[in-house]
Amino acid sequence: MKRILRNTLLATAVILMASGCGSTPAVTPIPNVSLASTDASEQSQVKASAVILPARESRLSFVISGMVEEVSVKEGDQVQPGQALIKLNSTDQEYRIVAAEAALKAAESEAEIQRQPRKRFNFDSFNFEYLNVAGELIEQAESRAEQKRWAVEAAKALLAQATLEAPYAGTIVEVHIAPGEYVQPAQVVIVLATLDDLKAETTDLSELSVAAVKTGQPATVYIEALDNEFAGKVTSISPIADTVGGDVVFDVTIRLDVKPKVLLWGMSADVTIDVQ
Repeated sequence: MKRILRNTLLATAVILMASGCGSTPAVTPIPNVSLASTDASEQSQVKASAVILPARESRLSFVISGMVEEVSVKEGDQVQPGQALIKLNSTDQEYRIVAAEAALKAAESEAEIQRQPRKRFNFDSFNFEYLNVAGELIEQAESRAEQKRWAVEAAKALLAQATLEAPYAGTIVEVHIAPGEYVQPAQVVIVLATLDDLKAETTDLSELSVAAVKTGQPATVYIEALDNEFAGKVTSISPIADTVGGDVVFDVTIRLDVKPKVLLWGMSADVTIDVQ
């Protein structure tokens, strides 16, 4: 038993000596890894998805309530700036103007009377003499007349609100009201848009890429529905971010150099912006 233990210790000592006398193993160097830069300034192109939208879109409403008397347009109509679209019954507003104008005439007459010199008969001199009218009374009468003038202007402005007019040239996209219906303030009654002037607006351009985008940069817009590419330019970059699926994105607008007639609101697109 002792001999086996002695042989085992001897064998172990020999192995340790052999390993100590051997050459030191070569150390393999760690290779250098070059990481691709994510600096937006080094990109040559920025790509994003987009959607076709009108250059201008408005959801029109009244600031007063009332009964709809006339709807002068229908969906698809082309309208010009200032064109009447919808009229409310304005009988009450017209009565207010008549009443305000009558009150104004009465106030102006009172002010004129106050400005006139007054006279009385002096029995001592047996003659008429003129009296000075208090300036405070004249000021009060003129102030009341001015208030009535403002009331007339307010009544006329209220009457003007009974007619909804087109703010710019465009196409009637939707009409949500009919004659005889009652409309509330801020209720959307008409959707107006410039369907002859469309733009591409990005939907997922990230905050990591937007720093490289500048207005005036050339862009290519691929319209999936038309299977064709169109040249354009960046015209605006939203200063406010939005969040889509947890990602921070910015809206970038591209205007096409040539707008195809078959281009429609809502078509999807892919945008490639040359940023160098």
